[in-house]
Amino acid sequence: METQTFTELAQRAGDGIVVSLMWSRDDNALRVSIANTQTGEEFELDARPDNALDIYYHPYAYAAHRGVDYDAWSAQPLASDEAVAA
Repeated sequence: METQTFTELAQRAGDGIVVSLMWSRDDNALRVSIANTQTGEEFELDARPDNALDIYYHPYAYAAHRGVDYDAWSAQPLASDEAVAA
């Protein structure tokens, strides 16, 4: 079985989360890759030309709609309760 080779078209990162928009020259496929650098967890979402940028900017909305389990990521608070209350 051959593996597809993807080229990174765009990447953004923040708070340990890296989101990449990837393209395969082999079959013109698009994919958005989401990686948590703190936990090592990652998932990918297939995309089409008409929704690739929307998935790139809103990957969690698409993941929730597609039933992708990323609950472990949200179990870690980004800020303490004291910081939020201040």
